[in-house]
Amino acid sequence: MLLHDFLDDAVADVHADLPALVTASRSQGRSIRRRRRALSAVGAAAAVTLVAAIVVALVPGPGGRQGEVAADLTNPVRVGALGGETAPATPAGVVSALAESVDRVADGKFGRLQGEVDDYEALAALLFEPVGGTGPAGQVMINLQPLDGVGTAPYSCEDAWFEGITDCETHRLENGDSLRTYWQLDDSEFGVGSQRMAVEVLSPARHLRVVVNVLNTNPWAAGQHRAEPVLDLEQATAIATQPWWDARRLPVEYVAAGKRLDLFEG
Repeated sequence: MLLHDFLDDAVADVHADLPALVTASRSQGRSIRRRRRALSAVGAAAAVTLVAAIVVALVPGPGGRQGEVAADLTNPVRVGALGGETAPATPAGVVSALAESVDRVADGKFGRLQGEVDDYEALAALLFEPVGGTGPAGQVMINLQPLDGVGTAPYSCEDAWFEGITDCETHRLENGDSLRTYWQLDDSEFGVGSQRMAVEVLSPARHLRVVVNVLNTNPWAAGQHRAEPVLDLEQATAIATQPWWDARRLPVEYVAAGKRLDLFEG
């Protein structure tokens, strides 16, 4: 599916009720996963790596609290249909939403989970190791922040605030949001061979900036890199364009699921 066509699907009926939007999104995600399983069965390349790095770092392996917490590394969060009710965002709730969103579009194993919420923004990060391929787990991160200091709509690549980005593109979505995508290669923090793909949704209606970052490595991979980020552009876009993302409130199902997660503290 072309990105343009996928974006048309992602924003269609954006003013419909939340459960209907989520149902359509889950169907799209399952379709993506079925296609990738089929490709894997015939020997095609595995899912691409999307990794995120802003201020939270996650690494594979044991760590964090132990006890009565979710321990399924292939699906740490199990959430059914969303009912439309929200609750104040929590660090674990944001992580829960990110993990379930990644699991909806890709198969693999999850590493350490971290999250943070303050008065103005929320973020979550995790390590994800997709099925197939070689190399370290990649870091995936989401940052939810106020729409301040990033220019004015319609947003362009000239508004991107950091240096070194390549292949920047912008798209205007039917609901008035702007989608901006770009890459950063050979980042000074992660070294030569590192790849960071970013998908941003800039939403004037929600006064919200959603940033999904994906890496082909992680901060503790000691110079090791995967051939590509752990998610591809279509998958990252599906995550970033979810209509319920908010820096202060999240679907109650994710907040509740977060209470069962073992967050890494490091």
